[in-house]
Amino acid sequence: MSTDDCLIRLEGLALDASIGIYAHELAARQPLEIDLLLAIDGTLAARSDDIRHTVDYDQVVDCLEELLASRHFNLLENLSQAMLDAIGARFPVRRAEITIAKPLAVPKARRVSVSRSCEWKRETIKAVAAG
Repeated sequence: MSTDDCLIRLEGLALDASIGIYAHELAARQPLEIDLLLAIDGTLAARSDDIRHTVDYDQVVDCLEELLASRHFNLLENLSQAMLDAIGARFPVRRAEITIAKPLAVPKARRVSVSRSCEWKRETIKAVAAG
């Protein structure tokens, strides 16, 4: 973690998805529980108090909802990568980690989950001291 990293967490995000390979999963959307960690350069946002210098959480949720509405996914592994790709393409994040859980996947388990991470090389933004 860099000294100017800001870690943003969205925990317990509840979204529905068309996901799975079995007939009952193909027939109906099912709930997912998503934990997301975004590492951004927090230098400007920490000094400016301006939403334009960070990641808008509502826009992240909208991005993920748009992706989930766009198609069916067979595997959590594929969905997790698609979510990371969408976030990396749309938001100025340095690193993202995602865990997606399907609480209804295995009747004898509380949930099944997949975790993945991705890192992007982004130019560091430095704040200029006012003076």
